[in-house]
Amino acid sequence: MKLGLILTNDWELFGDGTGDYFEIQHNPLLNLMDIMKDYEAKITIMAEVCQQFGFLSIFDKYDWAKKITESWENILKKILLSGSDVQLHLHPQWLDAKFENGKWSLNMNKWALSSLDAETIENLIFKGKNYLESFLQSVKPEYKCQAFRAGAYCIQPSDVIILKLIKAGFLCDTSVTKGLVNEGFYDFRDANSNLFPWLCNENSVSKKGKSDLMEIPIYSKEMLYSKVIEKFTPSLFYSIFFGVQVPKYELDWQKERESVKSKRYPREQRFYKSKQRKNISFYLKAIADKTVIQLDYDYLPATVFVKILNEIYQNFKDKFPEDMIIPVVASGHIKDAHTNNNLKWIFEKIKKDLNEKVVYWTLSDAINFWYPKLKKND
Repeated sequence: MKLGLILTNDWELFGDGTGDYFEIQHNPLLNLMDIMKDYEAKITIMAEVCQQFGFLSIFDKYDWAKKITESWENILKKILLSGSDVQLHLHPQWLDAKFENGKWSLNMNKWALSSLDAETIENLIFKGKNYLESFLQSVKPEYKCQAFRAGAYCIQPSDVIILKLIKAGFLCDTSVTKGLVNEGFYDFRDANSNLFPWLCNENSVSKKGKSDLMEIPIYSKEMLYSKVIEKFTPSLFYSIFFGVQVPKYELDWQKERESVKSKRYPREQRFYKSKQRKNISFYLKAIADKTVIQLDYDYLPATVFVKILNEIYQNFKDKFPEDMIIPVVASGHIKDAHTNNNLKWIFEKIKKDLNEKVVYWTLSDAINFWYPKLKKND
């Protein structure tokens, strides 16, 4: 048995449309491609196309916008040719986007894909899929856009979205993180699994059923957590809650990442944060509470990330045959990381500690392996 590590990256500007494309998307991805080549790794870029549609709407007015749209397509072609993957991601707040006075104005009333009417959802899914295939098949004719992730994970209620994804020919969704909740947007506490794929119920991506859409969840871990200890004594935090000693260079990287992001994307601009209620309960939970964390390579220190991988392997190594590959989806947002060093350290630690136990998969690899198995057992 091996773990099929699926590194996914929601590749986009910040949620309100701010951010320099070349600084936080293009150039970091070029650097990441070099690192992946060194470690023979793969990644799946969840390409947020609504942003691209916004830039395409003004590229005939501004030379810089034309440069961005061309660079956006060209780097995704390079990703595909390198052996990695590109799949669909949608942030519908870019619908009706207007570029005025040197900045984008987005429609935050359309933050959640699930809040749109059925016709708009269908048109957007088909448009996104057709667009990616139109230019990526020029360099890889066999390429298929067959996996999806909803922007900000807003896929609930999911009955209409499931129907439209299947209609468009999608085989896989990967929006669910078991246990994760964002009040008013999604609630995945009833998800079928935090690890293993399932065929969705026709009415819910979270529940097991017999539809033609497979869900591969982002891996999550439920645990006791203290945001207070994490903030003020991070070394002690990781020692208490994860049982590891995180090197100072990893902690320094985390601290710098937070500092850079706060300048690039101030907290008051973050729509998803502004909706959170900060009452007495909020602050009590910050001291200590049960919570769910994602396997996120831009936030978890490399030492913690690899320990979690090892825990998964140890839990299942004696339960499956040698030819079994368990998909482990990790998330990341290249805009959130000021450098790719943390992922480089993860690759180094995997090579050292889990070399024969982990293979690097794309979402397409996972679909090809798992979808036929689930349909056969349907």
